[in-house]
Amino acid sequence: MEYEDIYRKIQEFFGGSSQNFSLMEDPVDVNLQMKYFEMSSRMSGKYTEADMLAHKDELYNPKLTIEKKKNLLVQMASVASPEIFRVLEEYSKQPDEELKDWSKLALQETRITLESQLLDNRQVFISTGLGGKGNKIRYFVVLINKNGTELQAYQKKIVQDEMQYALQRNDSELEKLEFIKHYITMLVVVPISSDLTRLFRDGINECNQFGDFLSPDFIVTNMKAMSEEEINDALSLNNPVTDDDFPPVD
Repeated sequence: MEYEDIYRKIQEFFGGSSQNFSLMEDPVDVNLQMKYFEMSSRMSGKYTEADMLAHKDELYNPKLTIEKKKNLLVQMASVASPEIFRVLEEYSKQPDEELKDWSKLALQETRITLESQLLDNRQVFISTGLGGKGNKIRYFVVLINKNGTELQAYQKKIVQDEMQYALQRNDSELEKLEFIKHYITMLVVVPISSDLTRLFRDGINECNQFGDFLSPDFIVTNMKAMSEEEINDALSLNNPVTDDDFPPVD
C-alpha cells in the first residue's frame, strides 16, 4: 500500500526549518480535499474582507446552489480575517448537508491563514483522508495470519495485548481492532514523526514469540479505512508494505 512520509516531505519542502504544524483532525475524503485545494489555489489573494463580509448571509440562502456556496466558502477562507473566521465557524456548526466536509476544510484553511498572519510564522497544514489528533496521524493497518486461517482465541488475545503495548510505548493509541477472517484490522493514531516500520514490526515480532503466526508484512494507509474487498485485492496482489516503504524520520 502506498505510503507518504509526510513529515520528511514537509521538512524537505521548507528546507528543513522548524515549522508550526496544524493537522486536520476530522476524516475527509482525499478526492474532496483535492477538489477543494485546487479551487482554493485559483482564488488566493483575489478577495477582500469587505467583499466577503458583504456576502456572508448568502451561506444561509436556501435558493443559492451548493456549487455557488462552495465557491463562496473557498473565497472567504482565502482572507485572513477574525470576522470571516467567526462566520465560517458558525456556518460549520450547521452547514448544508452536502457541505459538511467542505465547510470543515474552509474553516481549517482560514484558521491557518489567520494564524500565519497574526503570529508572523508560516503555518503548515497537514490533511490526510483519515485525519488525526493533535500532532498524531490516524492510520488504517492490516496484519496478516501466515496460515491464511482465522486466528485462535489465544492468538487474538496476544495480538490485542502486544499491539496495544507497542503503540503505548510509542506514544500512540489503538482506537479500534477487529479480527476478520485471516487478518486483523486496526485504526491507530501515531505521532507524525514516528518510524512506522519499526513500530509495527516490533509489535509483530512480539506476537510471533508466541507461535510465529503473523506475517512480517502488513498493509497501512492514512487515506481511508479499507473494505474487505480492497484488503483482499491488496493481498492477492502480494503488495503489503515492507521495511523499505518506511524510511525512519531523522
